[in-house]
Amino acid sequence: MLPLVGFVVIFGFVPVAVYLIGAAMAPGAGATWSSVVADPLNREALENSITQGGASAAVALGLGYPVGIFLGRYAVPGREMARALLLVPFLLPSLVMVEGVRELFGPSGVAAPYVPLLAGPWGGWVGIIVVNVAFNTPMVVLFTAAGCDRSYVELDEGLATLGASPRRRYREVWGPPTWVGAAQGALLTFLFSAMGFAAPLLFGPQYFTLEARIYSLQVVYLEPQRAAALALIAVAFLAIPTVAYLALRRSSAPRGGRRPFRPVPLSARDPWVIGGAVGTAVLAALEGSIAFTVLYRSVTLPTGAWYAGWTTLFGPATTNALGGLSMVGATINTLWFAALAAAIAILLTFGGAFSLAGRPRASVLVHLYLFVPLLVSPLILALALAAFWRSVLTGPATVWVLIVVSQSMLGLPFALQSFEAPLVTLSAAPREAARTLGASAWSAFTDVDVPRIRSGLVTAGLFAFVIGLGEFTATNFLATPKFATISVAIYELPADRLPFAAETASAWLLIVSLAAIAALLLGGFRGRR
Repeated sequence: MLPLVGFVVIFGFVPVAVYLIGAAMAPGAGATWSSVVADPLNREALENSITQGGASAAVALGLGYPVGIFLGRYAVPGREMARALLLVPFLLPSLVMVEGVRELFGPSGVAAPYVPLLAGPWGGWVGIIVVNVAFNTPMVVLFTAAGCDRSYVELDEGLATLGASPRRRYREVWGPPTWVGAAQGALLTFLFSAMGFAAPLLFGPQYFTLEARIYSLQVVYLEPQRAAALALIAVAFLAIPTVAYLALRRSSAPRGGRRPFRPVPLSARDPWVIGGAVGTAVLAALEGSIAFTVLYRSVTLPTGAWYAGWTTLFGPATTNALGGLSMVGATINTLWFAALAAAIAILLTFGGAFSLAGRPRASVLVHLYLFVPLLVSPLILALALAAFWRSVLTGPATVWVLIVVSQSMLGLPFALQSFEAPLVTLSAAPREAARTLGASAWSAFTDVDVPRIRSGLVTAGLFAFVIGLGEFTATNFLATPKFATISVAIYELPADRLPFAAETASAWLLIVSLAAIAALLLGGFRGRR
């Protein structure tokens, strides 16, 4: 457990604390603060963050809550697979989702002649909301479904036997846990949307959020002091929803003494079944259309053969645009960084998961601890890492270390959760039998326990790997041309008059990510057999 906690302290809490405290106590901080607070662009960034985060959370809650009840409470055919597949949009790279929405609903998109959603003056804002909803609604669904799993089966069945109405059973028994779960998903949607970076960056500079404004001050205007001051304001702004989410997460921790939840049979007269089925169809259609559009646009260019975009992507024009790095090189960087980040996540969470086995309260606290750097903002984490560690590292040749550290930090909470799942049912009897037969403690651990959690090992590594594949915000700030990834290339290629290469790069990153996600899902289901 100590290596896991120490890693987050050294590469998370300490750099961020030093970065923010330095902004508050730097020479001339008073004048800097006055200019930051008085700047109308900073106030506009705050307003954009609030409106985009609030609208995205409201829509995601309205769409995701009935779907979560449908897939959580009822015996839907393929229920477990459907809940697993809901992870796919959240794990897809953010830039792929943005490109997919823009290519689907944008002014020149596939659906533009039929649904001109983004053609008006508010088109970019609507597009950002669509991206946030498509990306984050699965979290509302999964947290709501988890609330159904936590409901009191005995009390629900008892009230039904006594003739209580479905409305009363919802209000007094199984509804409240779903409210807590849905609130967690909505708060995460607000946090991720309010600090959105990729969507405002590509849909229009007028919709910039706090995170985009911090990036602009740091990179475009070269004003690190003002960027750090605004970052401190952003952290203060995020503190309330972050604390609220962590409190709800702790209150919803699984408790013993309850029978396992049994799904309720489907009924065509149940309004939750009707609403949930419709919502599931809408969500599946939206997510599937976005992914299909990304692939479709890569082979349907205005001119040339269907493979023209792919030949351009892997040709000399793309290499020149990326400063001498070929798309093959960017792909190798992407895979290598994600693999290293996954390896770090596995090594750190492996021992941590074992030490937390049988200690539910400690497990909840550690999970909350690991989620804090993720909720603070990947950009602020990258800024803090760069400010704190670049003086220790020896120049741009070692910047890849910070990229790997940032990606592993974002994957830690998901990797730990994947490890803990198989440990819940891990019996100590085989290990004790091995010790009785003369095996050492280490041999019993490696020969008996490790093989039984192999599925968790694979799932944890793939989870961290997939998150690293599509990470853009921190990587885009840290990367030099030599260490660019596919996500960075997607952002840079349109600036070099290669928009179709960028669309094809989105399809390429989608294919790579889907392959990893497929391995993750297949590994997870094999581990349950």
